[in-house]
Amino acid sequence: MLAGCGSGAGSAPAPTPSGAETPTSETTSAYPPRTGPAKSLDVSDQCSLVKPDQATSLGADQPQEPSQSSGKTGCDHLKGEAGGGFMVFVSADKSETMHKFADARTNVQVIDIGGYPAAQIGDDTSCLLSVDVSDQGQLFFNTLVSDGQSVPCDLTKRFAEVALQNLPNA
Repeated sequence: MLAGCGSGAGSAPAPTPSGAETPTSETTSAYPPRTGPAKSLDVSDQCSLVKPDQATSLGADQPQEPSQSSGKTGCDHLKGEAGGGFMVFVSADKSETMHKFADARTNVQVIDIGGYPAAQIGDDTSCLLSVDVSDQGQLFFNTLVSDGQSVPCDLTKRFAEVALQNLPNA
């Protein structure tokens, strides 16, 4: 027999035959669903996620630099000399999903960026952000701010909005 799915509000639950499927952590996720289209993480040039003119409009004033952060390959977007501005690292990353990123950390705040759930952890000088763009990985950001003027997670969100536009759909 097949049982229908529905909210069943106000009705008693139907008996579950033995061997029936039980909900998995994916169907009972603590995170909101992705409403934007899945994105491809197959990016040949990590610095193409935020183009130089876009990075400049967000405040960066140094050339983009391919780099690594937390074992991920990506691109640094910089303002000012070392120790005097900001650094935003951006990566289309297949090493972990946003869910794994969030589950492995404490003090995670879940936000929405243009239809994509994102997990962020931040303070006065840094922000980590993982955006749920694919079941195969994440759009990952690591921001450090030393100019005393920029709010790390606000800056990171602005870079994420641009990167989401540039990341191709799957």
